[in-house]
Amino acid sequence: MQAFLVLLRYDLDQMARSWIVRAWVALLIIPAGFLVGVAATNSELASETMALYQYAVFAPLSWLAVSIFAASAVSGEAGVMADAILSKSVNRTQYLSAKVVSRIGATLFVYILVTIPLAYLLGRYAVADTTLGGLLVGLLMVAMMVSFLAALGILFSTVFRNVQLAILAVMVSVLFSGAVLQFLGLTWMSTTAILNELPSTFRGETSTWTVLRVIIVFGALTVASIASSLYLFRMKDL
Repeated sequence: MQAFLVLLRYDLDQMARSWIVRAWVALLIIPAGFLVGVAATNSELASETMALYQYAVFAPLSWLAVSIFAASAVSGEAGVMADAILSKSVNRTQYLSAKVVSRIGATLFVYILVTIPLAYLLGRYAVADTTLGGLLVGLLMVAMMVSFLAALGILFSTVFRNVQLAILAVMVSVLFSGAVLQFLGLTWMSTTAILNELPSTFRGETSTWTVLRVIIVFGALTVASIASSLYLFRMKDL
C-alpha cells in the first residue's frame, strides 16, 4: 500500500508539472469565459451554450490531451518501470494501479474544475432553461465517456511499447467508433450522438433509461479496460 501511495503521489506530481495538462486546462478555461460573456449579452439558452461547450471545446481538446497523457502512462516510462519492477521495489499491480488512479483522477478533476463553475455561471447569466437533475446526469454522462477515454489510453499504453503508436491507436479508435456506431443506429453507444443530444439532456428531457444505459455501458467499458490493462501488464514481458 505504501508503494502504491508513493507512486500515486509521484505520478500526480508529474501530471501537475506536465505542459500538456497545463495547456489543456488553459484552453478549456478561456473558451468557457468567452461563452459565458456571449450567453449573457445575447440571452442565449444555458442548455444550448453548455452543450456547445461540451461538443466544440471540451470533447476535442480532451480527446487530444487525455489520449496523449493516458497512452503514455506506461509505454512512456518503459525503462524506469522495468527497473523498478525487476528490482522488486514495487510490483506490477501497484505500479499500474497508481497510473490508473492518477490519470483517470486527474482527468475527472480537471473536468469538474471547469464544468461546475461554467454550469453555475450559465445558470446565472444566460437564459436558465436547464434543470438541476438534467445538468447532473448530462455532466455525469460526459464524465463517464472521458473516464473511458483515459482507461482506453492506459490499456493501449500496456499493449504497445511505442508511445506514438499507443496515442495514435487511442485517437483512431475514438474517432471512428463514434461515427460508425451512429451510422449503425447504435446512438446510445456513440459518443458523437450522445454529445449531440446534450441540450435535451441538460433540460431534463432525456429518458431515465437512456441515461442509465449510457452510464452502465461506459462504466462497464471503463472497468473492462482497466481489468484488461492489469491482466495484460501482469503477463507482459518487461
